[in-house]
Amino acid sequence: MQEQQCGFIGLIGRPNVGKSTLLNQIIGQKISITAHRPQTTRNRILGIKTIDQCQMIFIDTPGLHTSEKLLNQRIVNYALQTLQEADLNLLLVEPVSPNKDKIHKEDAEIIKHIGHKVSQTILVINKMDDVEPEVVLRSISIFNQWGPFAEIVPISALKTTNVEHLIETLQGYIPRGTFYFENDQITDVSERFLVSEFVREELFRILQQELPYSVAVEVNSFEETPNLIKIHCQIHVERNSQKGIVIGKNGKVLKQIGSAARRKIEYLLGNKVFLSLHVNVLKKWSSNPQYLDSLGLS
Repeated sequence: MQEQQCGFIGLIGRPNVGKSTLLNQIIGQKISITAHRPQTTRNRILGIKTIDQCQMIFIDTPGLHTSEKLLNQRIVNYALQTLQEADLNLLLVEPVSPNKDKIHKEDAEIIKHIGHKVSQTILVINKMDDVEPEVVLRSISIFNQWGPFAEIVPISALKTTNVEHLIETLQGYIPRGTFYFENDQITDVSERFLVSEFVREELFRILQQELPYSVAVEVNSFEETPNLIKIHCQIHVERNSQKGIVIGKNGKVLKQIGSAARRKIEYLLGNKVFLSLHVNVLKKWSSNPQYLDSLGLS
């Protein structure tokens, strides 16, 4: 009988390089929110992929960046901690621009943080379908100067190009060990957490400004019946002016956010959902340690 393999894989990289998109593609279901905005991910989320006798536990981390804001400092610490805890790291980057001969400065900083674990890191060059093959080959050559990486694999997470090859490559690096989770489990987070994230995702998608970075979502109640799930969420903002923006004229924006989030939640839970959203002003929550703790951002 084949011996079991089990290991933790850290998904790291600068903001908006496609870490959450890749995780969702690997798992085959949406468990991590995505948006065309940097710094969308705030928490570490585990995605679990079990293939035969191999269990890969992916840790989706916030994008590594510098900031003076307490919230941002905390979420970056999550990612840095992952670097040390994981058995293997996937460093996601974008191809080097044709008119440049150096990697992005934030990629260089991340590689410095990786340090001696660079040999336990697979470099994944994402968005390969957006550039010519010569650009990908040139990018591999430039990044190789920062190695030696365990492997360099070009992919397109959005279009799933080469993702299966990446999964097969990863299996060769997973250590022997018994499974941490059941074979059919795909994440460690609760349905309540995913609900709050889906609401926050719609805030990012619908509010085309900096406001979503000052918004937090909390699930206050989650009542299940055979035919309907009633969910009440509190949307926390930092100023009264922000409350008006989230609600919109005659509640139009809040209804739009609720309708879009409800559809995703119904797909996730496989049941009809009644979603109630209320907006609350929690002044300077993103710089208050106690508020951050209570919102699970400790």
